[in-house]
Parts: sequence; C-alpha cells; structure tokens
Amino acid sequence: MTDFLTPELLEAIENKFLAEREHRQLSWLERSKYKLEVMKFRDALKRSEQQVQAEHIKLRKQREQKFVSIRKIMMRQRHQTWEEITQDFRRQYAAIPQDDEEAKTESMLMLYNKYCLSPTLIGNIMNKPSKTVWLWLEELAFENEQLKG
Repeated sequence: MTDFLTPELLEAIENKFLAEREHRQLSWLERSKYKLEVMKFRDALKRSEQQVQAEHIKLRKQREQKFVSIRKIMMRQRHQTWEEITQDFRRQYAAIPQDDEEAKTESMLMLYNKYCLSPTLIGNIMNKPSKTVWLWLEELAFENEQLKG
C-alpha cells in the first residue's frame, strides 16, 4: 500500500492539514488537487485488490482441478468409490491417539497438501467444523510466514 503514496498525494494531504490547522479554507486549486490525488490513490488500491483477488481465484481453480485429477487417480488405483476412500481417511485419522497432536497435524497437512482436499472435506473426515480447519490452516500459514520472514 505504501507504493501508492506518491509525493503528489503526500503534498496534497500536507496542504489540507496545514489549511485545517491554520483555520483557513483550501483554495479551489488545492482542493481539486487533493481530490484528484485521493481518487488516484483509491483507484490504484482498488486495482491492486482486484489483482490479488483474481490471482486468488486462479490459484483456487488450479487447486480444484488438481483435486479432481488426484481423486480420479486414487479411485482408479484403489478400485474404490470416493466415499470408500474418505471412509478410509476417517479410519486412519481415528486410529491416531487423542493426545498425539503432532500426528493429527501431519495427517491434516497430508490431506490438504498431498491430496488437495478442501478444508470442508477435511473437517468432515476429522469430524470438526470446516471453520476450525480453515482457522488452523491460516494459523499454520501465518507461523510459516513468521519463520521465513
């Protein structure tokens, strides 16, 4: 966002606040310049947000396509229906001892990363709300970012 703070915008903001501090009205030219710079800032920010959202949608679609292909491959290799495969995942997860959080974490990561399952489907397998899985994945991504940064 700081990339959008141009010297012109900062100057227009400075002029506006100086005028307010001095209890005077902005001139027509100062007011027009301020409005123009704020409009350019908002437009740049909006374009940036749209670009991020478009990238997010693209990545989500790619992940969905990857999941569909992995699912087809698993069904073909195992000679099972998708319901039978998810039941197998449930049994594997249920076999993990209750106090072994590390194994549960590894299992959830395997389902998410290796098999590209959605958090909703992982929640169904683990018998947890999908919101809990979403929050856990976001927390894990944040921790990984902290370690990298």
